[in-house]
Amino acid sequence: MPVYRLFSFSVLFILNTYNASSFAVESMPYQAVTTRDTNVDIDELEFALVPLIQSEVKMELQAWLIILKEQATIVSEAEILVNQEQKQIKTSEKISSISSDSAQLVKPDEQEIIQQTNDNQELDRNLVQLKSLSQALPETTTTKIVNKITTSDENLTKLSNQAYTFSEQLQKKRTLLIKSLTDLKEAKRAVLDRFIVVLNNFVLKGGDGTELQLYANAIESRTVDLSDANTAILTMKEWLKSKEGGLLWLGNTIKFFIAIFIVYLLSGIASKATKVMLSRNKTLSELLKQFIQTSIRRVILSIGFLVSLSILEINIGPVLALIGAAGLVIGLALQNTLSNFASGMLILIYRPYDIGDVIGIDGVTGIVDSMTLLSTAIKTFDNQHLIVPNNNVWGNTITNITGSKTRRVDLVFGIGYDDDMNKAQSIMEQVLSEHELVLSNPKPTVKVHELADSSVNFICRPWVKTADYWNVYWDITRQVKEQFDLQGVTIPFPQRDVYIHQSVQEK
Repeated sequence: MPVYRLFSFSVLFILNTYNASSFAVESMPYQAVTTRDTNVDIDELEFALVPLIQSEVKMELQAWLIILKEQATIVSEAEILVNQEQKQIKTSEKISSISSDSAQLVKPDEQEIIQQTNDNQELDRNLVQLKSLSQALPETTTTKIVNKITTSDENLTKLSNQAYTFSEQLQKKRTLLIKSLTDLKEAKRAVLDRFIVVLNNFVLKGGDGTELQLYANAIESRTVDLSDANTAILTMKEWLKSKEGGLLWLGNTIKFFIAIFIVYLLSGIASKATKVMLSRNKTLSELLKQFIQTSIRRVILSIGFLVSLSILEINIGPVLALIGAAGLVIGLALQNTLSNFASGMLILIYRPYDIGDVIGIDGVTGIVDSMTLLSTAIKTFDNQHLIVPNNNVWGNTITNITGSKTRRVDLVFGIGYDDDMNKAQSIMEQVLSEHELVLSNPKPTVKVHELADSSVNFICRPWVKTADYWNVYWDITRQVKEQFDLQGVTIPFPQRDVYIHQSVQEK
């Protein structure tokens, strides 16, 4: 037989064997396997549920439901027993108190007949109450004494002591029951946690778990009897000592604060690293760099806080939904603020100015000190601190006075009509050429501009670096005036000539 045919037969045999075994497996009814160990690790339980289909997960869910109902039934019966013990304790204490009072009434004394009659009537009422209370107690020595009671101080005193001893025994028994009840609740909680994991997986794969979810919520509810202070204190103490209670929450709280501290450190490191990387980029504005740096830090803190909440076993899903709903309501209530926010984003994107620039907006001129997404802080030249909403900034004309590296200084000088214009022009050109801060390129401009009412006006326009604008403005103005005075060029001031004509009247 050729080799290739032998290989083909082998492959077909393997495939047929696999299909037969698969069919046999599929035909067998599925049996729940995750409940073999009720203390299975929750992570392992989640991994075990991944490959199961919906019908198989449903079988697992039903198996866990049976175990959960058994645990819940045991806890409920224990709580009922604890409650019954408390009622018996109160009854025994009341019997002890009434018996003690009745024993005082039957003691021989030297009182008047009327007083004895009143005491006998009260004693009868006490005896009736004692027999009524005894019916709430089980068949014990106390109830036997109550049934055989006579109006003697010895029987009543004995009954009081017996009832008191019985109440103490019941209290000790109840204390042990409460401790056992705490352990039972822990066991129920462990089963409930695993039941919820299976239920969530069942819902994730398309199952309807509404009814079971309501059942789980009802089972999960915890109540503490606050009517009895001793019971409440004892329950709280046992809860604090339990691994699924106080110790668990203490550990989770410590982990939560450690996680928050780590997130805080990471946000600081990320912020500094972002600052270093952005400092190498010369195209971005300082405002945008600060915004990116601050945003990264806040995003890390926010995400870290939400993730850390899961350490406290808080479901962050509803928290995120609440944040979304609150964001919608806040957005509708703060439309003007959101408008400022949008304007701030546009300013950061289009960069009409940067920190340190001198700008004029909305009738305000000053140096940009800082900026947020809602407003821009400007310091005027007389050191006033102004906060301008970004909506006002973006909605008006923005004049960036220091936005360019160079600026032109516009000066106007006037000479008299009798002065030499060429001489005045050469004086101004010489002053500009000798000044060290005046740029040679672009070339300064000195031209006759207009024939005014009292003077011939020249424009004098040197180019300077933006930072030297005012120094050049003031220096050129002073030097031109000094040279005009030295070389006999006048700078006229507005004047008016008045001519008086005397009329001659005929005689």
